[in-house]
Amino acid sequence: MKKHLTIIGGGFSSWVAASIYADSGYSIDIFEGKNESFGSQQITPNGWEALSNLIELRNIQKYFEPFYSIYIKKLNLNNNLEVLYHHDLLEQNYNYGSVERKSIISFLKKNALKKNTIKIINSNVTNIISNYKYNELIDDTGKIYKTNLIIGSDGIDGVSRKFVVGSNNYVKKKKIYRTISFKESAYNLSKTILQILIQENGYYVIYPTIINNQKATNYIFVPQNNETELPTLDNKLLSYLIPEDLEWKTTYASFNDGEKTSIYKNGLFLFGDAAFAIPPHTAQAGNQILEDAVYIKKLLNANYDYYETVNRFIKERYLKKDILAKKSKMVGEILNAQNITKYLRDYSLKLNGNDLLDKILSPIWTT
Repeated sequence: MKKHLTIIGGGFSSWVAASIYADSGYSIDIFEGKNESFGSQQITPNGWEALSNLIELRNIQKYFEPFYSIYIKKLNLNNNLEVLYHHDLLEQNYNYGSVERKSIISFLKKNALKKNTIKIINSNVTNIISNYKYNELIDDTGKIYKTNLIIGSDGIDGVSRKFVVGSNNYVKKKKIYRTISFKESAYNLSKTILQILIQENGYYVIYPTIINNQKATNYIFVPQNNETELPTLDNKLLSYLIPEDLEWKTTYASFNDGEKTSIYKNGLFLFGDAAFAIPPHTAQAGNQILEDAVYIKKLLNANYDYYETVNRFIKERYLKKDILAKKSKMVGEILNAQNITKYLRDYSLKLNGNDLLDKILSPIWTT
């Protein structure tokens, strides 16, 4: 029987799925629509290992900006920096860094299209109607497509998740500010380092990256809550590291609020954020998508069919994603601790930071 698959979505997770299924002999229709990728993906050690199973790393190495250290610093009330902890990644032989999301998508897309079995449809699916033997997809131009096997990777607010889960009452949104600087002074202060700057009303994540073949610095500010605005900084050194003229973009990270939901219904399998969105505090959303892809690739190489692959994925990967989501939420609570808890956090990081981070990070970074 001819293996045919429809993918809804044209972002990172969609082309990850398209690449592995195309390699396994599937013909694919992909509703790419209008998708924009912004900034860089942190590639943690587990993600790097997974990526090496999906593409030839020599092709992407020149776009990879390495981190050799993690610094956790506190910005005190006087806007002076105080180092709470330093984690040496090079000494522990961790491969950690960043790659522009657009570059990863480009390589995955190129790999998938090599098979000449992919048809790109430049529209968005707006409705899914389930019939007895097949599903009907209706796009934003009014066209109707019939299909049996579907991967829904159009995000946690997409039509795929609404079809499978129904209500999104358990989905929470976390405000996150993002921006990029191409200033040489900022890059020189950030190169080879992942910096976490804890501030009174949230925390910054700052790291070097390569955007459009240019050295750049990627900035994220995670506020204490969705009502918190970007802070005003008054420190000469920080003005070089975090330039005042940055154009911040307000985004939202979606995640499940503890409720376990189905990720499969009537031939439609949710993949990526559409299936399980992880809070942003451990940078695992993209890395876990890469791990998911490697797991599915192994099943496909072992000649499991579509339904067997979905069944095993739900049994083997869903529980781990739930644990990771809880750990990520815990890390976010620690970094945004208030009152007496923040003093306990600072004291613990200074006194025993290595053990604390190893207990949190090593299980996450282990594939």
